[in-house]
Amino acid sequence: MLRLVLLLLPLFAFAMDPMRVMYITYDLKEKDFKTAVESVEKSMEGQGLGVIRTLTISDAIRARGNKDFRNYYVIFGCKFEGMDSILLKAPALTNIAPCSVAVYEDKGKVKATVINHGVFLSKYKDRLTPSERKAVDEVYRKLHLALAKASTNKPRLPKAPPIKDSLVHEETIEGLDFDTFKTLYKTSLDGVNMNILDVMDIRQESPKLSIFLACNLTYGEAILKDIPQFGTLAPCRIYLYEKEGKVATGYINIPFLLKTYGKHLSKENAEIFKKADQDIKRALKEAKGE
Repeated sequence: MLRLVLLLLPLFAFAMDPMRVMYITYDLKEKDFKTAVESVEKSMEGQGLGVIRTLTISDAIRARGNKDFRNYYVIFGCKFEGMDSILLKAPALTNIAPCSVAVYEDKGKVKATVINHGVFLSKYKDRLTPSERKAVDEVYRKLHLALAKASTNKPRLPKAPPIKDSLVHEETIEGLDFDTFKTLYKTSLDGVNMNILDVMDIRQESPKLSIFLACNLTYGEAILKDIPQFGTLAPCRIYLYEKEGKVATGYINIPFLLKTYGKHLSKENAEIFKKADQDIKRALKEAKGE
């Protein structure tokens, strides 16, 4: 019986406190926000984890009129050799590679949150070789070392529980080549106010693979105000890749997020998640010409 309980503990932990399983949060040493962001960037670079870009989310939200919104940036980085091949095998891992670090002010501190990559890696590990899984683990080992160096605490990395649900919603598109669909989809997403903040072309030769960073600032403002940890999955990453002569695209499974984090969401924020899912599906339908 004791052995059974021990085996089920990770699952119980996830059910009771999914925020602690999915996210790891560090308290940064620096008290000044921009200095803290720079310390994270410098520490990442010191571990060989290049910074691709830093999205100044709070600046954009304040420009819309909310002058009191908390300081909030998202740092993208951690590109590594072989990443493109890994993502073609398991495109759901575009949610953890490249990595993202949400840096924000919360309760008088500057914090940095990263996603627990093990949640995604354990779900899709069978698609990768042992050396590919090790490569992803090594990147996140270095990322946690970088954050620990810039922080006053060293949070424990929780073990990821088994998850039956798909972590992404994916569809296959027929009759359109990659570049044409990419253009149409980008235009359609902009049309439903899921604005494309950046396009990361992970692999430019066939089979091609790109990631859209899509964001509706109205949605983001409401969610990040209450649950800043969600910034590790924001902006929404929408991936596109060539698959057996066709094009496939996908993004985080929003109904799964709602089921898992429902108790942490207000009724209004739950509706925002549903609207975001509807907006992306509407844009996809338009891009396919349906």
